[in-house]
Amino acid sequence: MWKESFDEKYASRKLYWGNKPSSLVKNFASLAQTGRALDLGMGEGRDTLFLARQGFSVTGIDHSEVGIEKCLSRAEKEGLQVNAIIGDVRKFKIARAKYSLIVANSLFQYITKSEAQGVARHIMQGLKKGGVVIASVFTYDDPRYKEFKRKTTELEPGSFLSVNGDIYSLYDFRELLCFFDPLRLLYYSEYDYLHNHGGRGEHWHGVAELVARRK
Repeated sequence: MWKESFDEKYASRKLYWGNKPSSLVKNFASLAQTGRALDLGMGEGRDTLFLARQGFSVTGIDHSEVGIEKCLSRAEKEGLQVNAIIGDVRKFKIARAKYSLIVANSLFQYITKSEAQGVARHIMQGLKKGGVVIASVFTYDDPRYKEFKRKTTELEPGSFLSVNGDIYSLYDFRELLCFFDPLRLLYYSEYDYLHNHGGRGEHWHGVAELVARRK
């Protein structure tokens, strides 16, 4: 159901996530050697386009055709080359040892944790030696966690099925670290922050961020 939800969110002429890259990708993409990059759950392409501007050969994947069309339109206006794939990140086959950088920014909260663990394994296999992964999730500190516990079906610990059929996962302390434990950790942080996107007004999120390198 997330496809329909995000197609609707992205249908506006405005950019749901804004036109600037995420601070996480902007601050840490330079740790990866310029080469092939993969953006999993690219949305409207804010990080995809940023990486293309930095000289990466970028492939992005998302199940929202509306979001991808907006990204490609912006890429054309800027004269950027972007390879965009409409598809499900859970089923996408990541080629082994191909990418200098793989981004999974705000992806894992939209699939179950068991699915996220599978995607994380494929990400690690897809990194070249010395390649970098950038990932983030929402945590149990997120105010919606208690609401989900009360009002939705818990499919597995921390993964919830909403009444409209959307999956939402929130992560425990250091849980994201465990997904990428074989890699060399470069940065990790957990914090709460006040955010404003999608016309929702200011609201709080609990977030965990990770940057790690394949040894």
